[in-house]
Amino acid sequence: MTKSLKLNRLIYFITCVAALVLASFRGGPVTYTLLFGLLLIAPISLIYLLVVYVFFKLYQVLGSKHITAYEPVPYYFVLKNEYLLNFCRISISMYSTFSYIDGLEAGAMNNYELLPGESVRYDGTLICRYKGEYNTGIKAITIVDFFRLFKVTYKVPEPLGVRIFPRIVKIEQPKSFPDISVTAHRENTKLNTDYDAAVREYVPGDPQKGIHWKLTAKTGTLKSRLTYGEQKRGISIFLDTKRMSKDEYVFIPLENKCLETALALANYFSAYSIPTTIYYDQAGPVSHVCSSPQDIDRTVTKLASIKYREDEDTAQALGISTEIGAFSDCMIAFVIITTIDAEVNKRLYALSHLGIKVIVYYVSYSPELNNILSIPDIKVITVHPEDDLTEIL
Repeated sequence: MTKSLKLNRLIYFITCVAALVLASFRGGPVTYTLLFGLLLIAPISLIYLLVVYVFFKLYQVLGSKHITAYEPVPYYFVLKNEYLLNFCRISISMYSTFSYIDGLEAGAMNNYELLPGESVRYDGTLICRYKGEYNTGIKAITIVDFFRLFKVTYKVPEPLGVRIFPRIVKIEQPKSFPDISVTAHRENTKLNTDYDAAVREYVPGDPQKGIHWKLTAKTGTLKSRLTYGEQKRGISIFLDTKRMSKDEYVFIPLENKCLETALALANYFSAYSIPTTIYYDQAGPVSHVCSSPQDIDRTVTKLASIKYREDEDTAQALGISTEIGAFSDCMIAFVIITTIDAEVNKRLYALSHLGIKVIVYYVSYSPELNNILSIPDIKVITVHPEDDLTEIL
């Protein structure tokens, strides 16, 4: 369209110059009428564009403003001519980096022509690719006049703003931790529910069904039975909250992949009722526990609200999590980070001395593999923001 506009402008300019020369040498009412008629084309075209801009209407509707990444959501837009003139050559452009319209015809965004009172509607489904808050749908509208001399492109004044929650990637057969048994157990007499024959003095808060009534009657003081049994060991996940760039086209895919990784792990272990604790920094250490499939929705909402910061210190946050015992009583620790440097390596080295298995997911566009130290009991896996987690996790 740009080449066509330039060619039409050149032809129009040459025609105006020719009419001016003709009027200068020959004169006469016909010549001057032709000259003034040509000169009026430009302002008339501009006035036409102004009229279309004012009276052209766009309506776009999204089925929901709170959706999950890669979840199809019903979407439609309506273009309407609410004036007495014919509107020609109207085209639209879409937000396409983070979302796309499935079901929209390939050439449906160019050269709409609307008669007075006419409207056009297109239905499809909107699919957002990443977690975050950003605009979707129609981004801008381009209007061209009848003579194809001028065009006006303007952004939609009220774009569709949506909040996207990270999706849950289901792991069928673990690839990055195939040697970890989800049936591992350890004794924990504080949290078991089976009662032993041994007794102790009653403590306020003990369940009534645990009271040893016969011994209580015999001694005259309340006695509670001890519990015994075994409990499955938990999982610890450290989630890096450092923002790696000011460019949303860079940091949104990175942060989305980190959240997807954490959710995929939590979802996998919660299916076996193994408690998974996710640690991250929000101007201070924060933790969230996902113990069962019923906790997944709450976990998605919690992680979607995480705030990433450029001044976040990954090594310091990992160190604080270690100091508060995040990894002291777990079956396996997962570390999801977006940068590895000397300080991070020190923290990872300290983790290797806790006697637990550690798997590091290094999420990056171009991971610096030379910065990763070879540490016993620590496995480092690189993840690109566009990788399929089912092939990695």
